Amino acid sequence: MSLKEDNSLTEGARDNMEFRKRRRKRIKTIIVTLFLLMLVFHIVLSIFLLFRMNRLERQMETLVSQKGEKTHYSTEVPDVVKAEEKEEVVSPAAVEEEQPKKVYLTFNDGPSEQTKEVLDILKKKNVKATFFVIGREDEFSKKMYQRIVKEGHTLGMHSYSHIYKEIYGSSRKFQRDFQKISDLLFDVTGVRAAYYRFPGGSTSTGQLSVEECRSFLEQQGVTYLDWNVVAANGTSDDVSKTEMVRSVMDGVSDYSTSVVLLYDSADKKMTARSLGAMIDNLRAGGYDILPIDANTTPVQHS
Repeated sequence: MSLKEDNSLTEGARDNMEFRKRRRKRIKTIIVTLFLLMLVFHIVLSIFLLFRMNRLERQMETLVSQKGEKTHYSTEVPDVVKAEEKEEVVSPAAVEEEQPKKVYLTFNDGPSEQTKEVLDILKKKNVKATFFVIGREDEFSKKMYQRIVKEGHTLGMHSYSHIYKEIYGSSRKFQRDFQKISDLLFDVTGVRAAYYRFPGGSTSTGQLSVEECRSFLEQQGVTYLDWNVVAANGTSDDVSKTEMVRSVMDGVSDYSTSVVLLYDSADKKMTARSLGAMIDNLRAGGYDILPIDANTTPVQHS
């Protein structure tokens, strides 16, 4: 074989090796790119699913509450029902002395920036309310806990995590979550909260017996409360101020004692925007607006 042919073969071999190297490099690049794309896709999908789960939990909470309130109040609230059933045999003088209807404005899922807005309006209107809060340990949230107590409102618990599987997974999980929110509020405010609202309401405890939860809460000196009126933005904040006010006014007209479910979470801006008009309408209708206390007859779905 000639020297020229040998050199040609050597160059061909080198070209072939370079081609293979470039090919391997391209394949590696493609694999890495695909891996990164899949990783980004999974991250985006996880965030999306988490957002959807939180929204669905909120919708389920309101839908379950609406179902629960209708079922419960067709058969319970004995004190109120009995009084109303006896109206036709009560003397006119006694009717004139009938106590005004009571309304308890209660706020779920705070604290958030909306909590501050709500507190500002309540202060301006000189109204006391009840806040069922979840566990947050940032400085802003701690200030909101403190302000709720300082301004004379009732501070209640709505679980620490507000994650159903972490609360209702077992009795132990429920008790652990309860203790965490109870201790947090006590450490921040010096007040041991005496009222509890189940995430989703007392009909949403799943496989966990609500009676078992009730027994535990009673041992802690805590009363749980549900609601019998739900504001219009329960499932979506895409409602008008008029719809918000009307939903509450229509709801409270059905009961002598109304516990109104409102939200002060960050995504429920219509609560604060309609609260002033809501209070004005309730007062004009002759309703007493009160905070939950020891004299409140509990509204309970279960």
